[in-house]
Amino acid sequence: MTPTRHDRVVVEGKPVSPGLAVGHAVFHDAADVDVPVFALEEEDVKAEQHRLATALRRAKKQLAEVQATFESEVGKHDAAIFGMQQLLLDDPSFGKGLRRRIAEDLVNAEVAVHDEILQWVQRLSGVHTGGDRDPAADLRDVGLRLLRVLSGRPSSSGPVAKGGTEERYILVTEELLPSDTASLDRKLLAGIVTSSGGAASHAAILARGLGIPAVTGVDVARLPARGGRWVVDGNAGHVIVNPSDEDVAAAAERGRSFARLLQGFEKETRGVARTRDGAPVELLLNVENWEEVPRRVLTDLGGIGLYRTEFLYMARPHFPSEQEQVDHYVGALERMDGGTITFRTIDVGGDKPLPYLKTPHEPNPVLGWRGLRLSLEWPDLLYSQLRALLRASAHGKLRILLPMVTMVEEFRAAREIVLSIQSDLRAAGKPFDEGLELGAMVEVPALALACGPLAAEADFVSIGTNDLSQYALAVDRNNARVADLYQPLNPGVLSLIRHVVDACAQEGTPVSVCGEMAGDPEAVLLLLGMGIHAMSMSPYHVPIVRQVVAAVTRDEARAVFESAVALGTTTAIRTWVRSELLRLVPGLDPWLRVRG
Repeated sequence: MTPTRHDRVVVEGKPVSPGLAVGHAVFHDAADVDVPVFALEEEDVKAEQHRLATALRRAKKQLAEVQATFESEVGKHDAAIFGMQQLLLDDPSFGKGLRRRIAEDLVNAEVAVHDEILQWVQRLSGVHTGGDRDPAADLRDVGLRLLRVLSGRPSSSGPVAKGGTEERYILVTEELLPSDTASLDRKLLAGIVTSSGGAASHAAILARGLGIPAVTGVDVARLPARGGRWVVDGNAGHVIVNPSDEDVAAAAERGRSFARLLQGFEKETRGVARTRDGAPVELLLNVENWEEVPRRVLTDLGGIGLYRTEFLYMARPHFPSEQEQVDHYVGALERMDGGTITFRTIDVGGDKPLPYLKTPHEPNPVLGWRGLRLSLEWPDLLYSQLRALLRASAHGKLRILLPMVTMVEEFRAAREIVLSIQSDLRAAGKPFDEGLELGAMVEVPALALACGPLAAEADFVSIGTNDLSQYALAVDRNNARVADLYQPLNPGVLSLIRHVVDACAQEGTPVSVCGEMAGDPEAVLLLLGMGIHAMSMSPYHVPIVRQVVAAVTRDEARAVFESAVALGTTTAIRTWVRSELLRLVPGLDPWLRVRG
């Protein structure tokens, strides 16, 4: 049932920026610019192309101004969300396509922009999945900006605070584009609610950079417009429309407690992470693009445990050249200032297609042609990336991680390609790191159960608990109907992880965890108990995980794990682990309560 204006309604969504906020809802509908259509004569083409060129220059200037403004507020890294649009406006093929439409179709510049953007968006359809950044949003925003310039309208029509008052407000919108962010009254912006966009969307990046709670995945169209006061819970991922006074008071107190807690964690857990009995635990970051990483989080960290290189491919309309890849990887290494980056080779296919890589339709893409399976059947793609990574290794510390390995034979095939490239680079006199390490992700249950041969040959192993859990549980974690069954603390999943840890320990192979379990304090306690001492997570979870690590000894964590797996049921395990976690780390109680 669609809620009325005065109903109290709790709406579930997906958290993308932590914290709690209370404010009056302000709905923003992105207003499309009218596209005038008129036919040209041959003699009009040159003048119309000149008008287009002028609009492109003005749009670039506007983008530079917006980016500079945001750099002063949220820093250079978060402001780099506008870089994709700059790349598109500078792309020769984009400008050529616009000029061609004017000349061949004899249409005005507005029509050329509309049709060209539409074609590019269609090429990228299906690329946006889950939390991945949506490249099509950049395209739509560039088109809107160009149409506004051509029509002489302001560069954005974003929302402002309600009625010019000093009330804090919740921005509610289907999609928040970069152009809209420029006109936000960010001093009064309390929270953001969107229908689309994941953890790497523009709205999420802006929210995290400014410390604003945000929830996505909400069906905004069915909510009451101008719905009065709202509560946004960026920890649990829900929104309360028309909350009671008790809801508001509770949210305000939880918000203050959460802010104090995080501030305390950041102060208390600086430096290298160690258990209470002195064992080092390597805390690393999962990174898709550098916009996600606040500069302060990189301090004292050993490096990047999972760098998802597919973003480099998905954020452009064509395959990056080898040199473009080298430049990208070297740039990342320079920003790490000596820290190690584990670059995962491209993981596309299945539910993460590239618009310019044609793959056959699959009835079950998650179990289909993806990851290393795809790369080995497209050796030119894998060869180009591995060669670029090897060349970049001369400029900093990096490791290469292969995704979606099903059997050790696949790892051997990829290693032979690496050896071949190394031989070619030596012959050509091109430097690279002779000691570069090649690792494999364990995400397939069958490989986890028989991990010994892989552990004997790989330089390191990384456990991808997200896919390992959903494959073991036969649960699509993005399917709301079965999402409750996605329980990584299921005894079967824990047993699989234990198999991998034991196999790696027997071979002396380093093993880490790079899935969501690495950021869950309850799971972290169990991972420590299994013998995991390297975990890669999102930046937001680092201070909490540091707190858990510093509060327990290895023997305590081991005892909790052994007792947990003996219980036999997921519910019993989670209840036991939470009680033990609060006993060992009582300071986490407020965090667990606001997290839900």
